[in-house]
Amino acid sequence: MTLVIKETTPPDDAVEISRRVEGRWVVVSVAGDLDLATAPRLEATLDPSHLGEHKHVAIDTHRLRFIDSSGLNTLIRVWKRLRGAQGQLVLMRVPPSLGERLNWMGLDRFLTVTDTLPEPRNRDRFRVSAEPERRTTENA
Repeated sequence: MTLVIKETTPPDDAVEISRRVEGRWVVVSVAGDLDLATAPRLEATLDPSHLGEHKHVAIDTHRLRFIDSSGLNTLIRVWKRLRGAQGQLVLMRVPPSLGERLNWMGLDRFLTVTDTLPEPRNRDRFRVSAEPERRTTENA
């Protein structure tokens, strides 16, 4: 008996990935199935060499039909890389099934889920002044 193993590649319509820039954000729309066969395409799209100077990424998931552990691992790797570069990853318009999975796995504590594109965090807004606050006798 001969065992034949066919190597298959996902059809081009298994996942559709598009990318656009909106201000400081790279918005990546994912439609279809994000799984072992298609997750590498998303990871390649979010590779630092393709993002350039952009460190804020929003993934629009409203047309995502299915995601498996490979797809989730891709999101986690991208989140870690962006966080290490002082960037931000958000998931936009998350379908209920994905939201439940993120909640069940505890990933919603790390991955930001939103319905709209947020303003990137501004680390300077909490900068402490170099000059101490001066108190007068009127303020005391």
